[in-house]
Amino acid sequence: MTDGTPPAAAGPVTAARPTAPRRRWHGLWDRVSLYLPLLLMGALAAISYGIVQRLPPLPAAPDAPVTPGVPDYRLEDFVLRRYDAAGQLESTLRGQALAHYPDRAMLLVQETDLERLARADGHRLWARAHALQTDDARTVLHLRGDVRVVREALAGAPQTKTTPRLTFEGQALTWHEAQRLLESDQPVRVTRGADVLTGDRLRYDEARGVADVTGRVRATLAARP
Repeated sequence: MTDGTPPAAAGPVTAARPTAPRRRWHGLWDRVSLYLPLLLMGALAAISYGIVQRLPPLPAAPDAPVTPGVPDYRLEDFVLRRYDAAGQLESTLRGQALAHYPDRAMLLVQETDLERLARADGHRLWARAHALQTDDARTVLHLRGDVRVVREALAGAPQTKTTPRLTFEGQALTWHEAQRLLESDQPVRVTRGADVLTGDRLRYDEARGVADVTGRVRATLAARP
């Protein structure tokens, strides 16, 4: 049973304001959430670094087996240049084909052309042959097949006196780099200017400028003016 009085109209509902501690925690969480990705990335990086530090080192790759008589690399129609510490060209090696044999530490070059520049004494030495065999360090060079070795003045180098062109020809000549020595135990032909000398064996000391030709020696000397 009612008294006939209409119910009061409901007013707007107002949410309760958070207390001061709750407001502080809410603001702190907003600030922390901004840096959360960076913190997670740093933590993952630290974990990854620790895992890497604890991993055992990888085993060294085993050396490839060396098959005797089989080259480990080849070059065709190549040019190899060597420079000194000052960046000046020392030597140039050209060839039709090159093969390296690791079991013998040997290079074999076909149809080769070799040039060596000796700026200290103002000379150029170049050689041409059908085949060249040398060790990896190129300390000894064995030239075979229609060998021609020429020693001449280096272009542009100051000369205290006229140096005649010197040519050595034969089927087998060997050059020793450290001793600057050219030798052969087979017939050779030596040409110095207009003079020609042939013999059975040769030993040429480039440092001393002395050529010893032995065996059956024949000489053709041009008349001097």
